[in-house]
Amino acid sequence: MKTSFSIFAAFFCIGDLTILSDSLFLENQILNQTQSISTYLIFLSFALLYFGLQFPTFFRNFPRLVVICSFVLGMGIMLLFVDIGLPSEVYPQANLILLKYYYNIYFLLTAIAFSYLVIAKLRYNFPAIQKFMEYIYLATFLTCIFFIFLCFSPNFIPLATKYFLHFFLFINLLFLSCFVVFLFHYSFTEDYLTHPFSFIFERSNKIFEDQILATRSHSRLIKEKLWGLYEKRNWKNIMDSFWFQILVDETLDNALEHGGKREDDIITVHVFESRKYIDVYVIDSGKGFNPRLIPSPIESDRKLVTSGRGIHILKKLFVVRWNFLGNEVSIRVDKTKSSDWKSIT
Repeated sequence: MKTSFSIFAAFFCIGDLTILSDSLFLENQILNQTQSISTYLIFLSFALLYFGLQFPTFFRNFPRLVVICSFVLGMGIMLLFVDIGLPSEVYPQANLILLKYYYNIYFLLTAIAFSYLVIAKLRYNFPAIQKFMEYIYLATFLTCIFFIFLCFSPNFIPLATKYFLHFFLFINLLFLSCFVVFLFHYSFTEDYLTHPFSFIFERSNKIFEDQILATRSHSRLIKEKLWGLYEKRNWKNIMDSFWFQILVDETLDNALEHGGKREDDIITVHVFESRKYIDVYVIDSGKGFNPRLIPSPIESDRKLVTSGRGIHILKKLFVVRWNFLGNEVSIRVDKTKSSDWKSIT
């Protein structure tokens, strides 16, 4: 999902920078070449469908989604081949019909296919993102109203009058509004996986990466590898083996419990290290959960319940964050606070 989101965001950056540069410096030379813009939008639609397939996770037991996206993908490829075979200098009328009708029909089908992806996946009801998706629906509705207003008010954005930019403008506005919702719902809270601006300058190096089947035997093997990393990197001077044992057991055992329901489920572990921090990421294949709903084990009605104590201890020692779906946990170890851990009993 991270890869699909990155590709999708990269297309928006390329499109925005191209339109901005063309408007400011090139006197709309690129925008006046409608074939180039339409070709770009075709590839943008591919990125949109790929993102829809991966968000919030890829459904292996729902092949209909792949069939529909493959059908739309094939239509887009055929449209590109037809466009190449109809140069505007030789067939100006046919080329104009292709741009005005066929491309717009394809963009509409892409939007419908993407909507179907979202609706079909929500049928499986991810509790961790249910409230988030309600806000997304509201943001989408408001974006539609704002988009219609821009189309009928060309004085605000004159480029909106160009028919081949309607699809790009709408998807761009929708992306920005959804991203703002994402920031407010997930980023500005201590429970979810975000990094400070200083993360860019930390120069973390990936020192470990492994992917295993979500089974007890494979879990023991990766624990042994992490203990080997503990010895090799001399982390015993940073944290006692007792605390490292809790870190390893809690993250991997939770991933195995919540993300090992199917035979082909996998668990992925990444470890990064910088001068000041050690970051451990554990990703499972489960549906995730809402970390805000983790009950505190110190409450009176939870004193006899054994589950949840390990995560509570980890949050007292380290910086613990989850991704928005709740199936990826990040443990950040601050090397400068090692003396504080030894005083905890």
